[in-house]
Parts: sequence; C-alpha cells; structure tokens
Amino acid sequence: MPLSASRAQPSVQTLTTDRGARIRTLGRLLRHAASGDADVLLAGLARMLDAHIGCDHGDDAGNARIRAQLDEIELLLALEIERAGLRAA
Repeated sequence: MPLSASRAQPSVQTLTTDRGARIRTLGRLLRHAASGDADVLLAGLARMLDAHIGCDHGDDAGNARIRAQLDEIELLLALEIERAGLRAA
C-alpha cells in the first residue's frame, strides 16, 4: 500500500473516538427527547432486544424483525435530531 493511501485512512483510535462522540450525542438527544418520543424509542429498543434474544443469529425471520425495528428507530432518531437542530436554530 502506498504511503499516501495509508494517510488517507482514519486510524482505529480516531474511528473509536468518533463513534464514542456519536454515542454520547445520541444519548444526550434521547435524554432530552419529549417523553412521548422517548417512550416510543424505548419501546422500539425493547422490541428489537426481544427479537434478538428470542432467536438464533441464523434465524432469517428474526433478523428481518430486528432490521425492521432498527429502521423504525433510525427514522425516529432522525426526526429527533432534526427537531433538536430546529430548536437550536
């Protein structure tokens, strides 16, 4: 690998730091979400965990339920992030 190519790739520590910062930011966002929105998000997380715990990792139907639940959670988080941005502006 050429030296210039290795410089363009972020280090593992940088990726870990970025991920940690994203997790902390999402945690703050969830903490300040409206109680109704937070209840919906927590219920979605509970359903996802239930699907994960209740099935084998090779279970296609269980994995599909988990992915569907993650899609819903991602959408709700995106809406909360948008609202937080609007409130900050």
